Amino acid sequence: MTKNTIGSLFFLAFSCFYFLNVFNIKKMPGNHYEVMTASTFPFYIGIAGIIISLIIFALSFIEKDRDYLSPEFIKSLDFKTTSAFVASMLFYGFTIRSLGFILATIIFLVTGFVLLKEKNMKRILLISVGVSVGFYLLLNNVLGVYIDPGMIVEYFAGDES
Repeated sequence: MTKNTIGSLFFLAFSCFYFLNVFNIKKMPGNHYEVMTASTFPFYIGIAGIIISLIIFALSFIEKDRDYLSPEFIKSLDFKTTSAFVASMLFYGFTIRSLGFILATIIFLVTGFVLLKEKNMKRILLISVGVSVGFYLLLNNVLGVYIDPGMIVEYFAGDES
């Protein structure tokens, strides 16, 4: 099996899992007949993922690129950086509620840049803060999607829930 075949099978499994979980998304009362609901975009992402993975799977048999998985290829992969990224994503997922979207996203992006060996700290901080604040403002103010500021902001602001 080539790496395209194996990769497309993993992507297909993930896309099917994602697509099946779309039907567990709760709809707001009265939104059952709306054109756009909370599950509309994830539904189409799941379908697109399934279609793309099936196309890549079919092309892996047609093209026969002879790029077989070998022990030398597997040894050349950087599992240390990949594991660090997975740990960083898990940290982001577990801390986004307590630290809030902006702070957790800044930490996640800075960690990602450092793992990719970016040296310019000014650029790292400027991009991380800009992207985090920009997405927060876009979602909250333009699109009207409420993002919880996080328990740490509520603690320092004195808000009680």
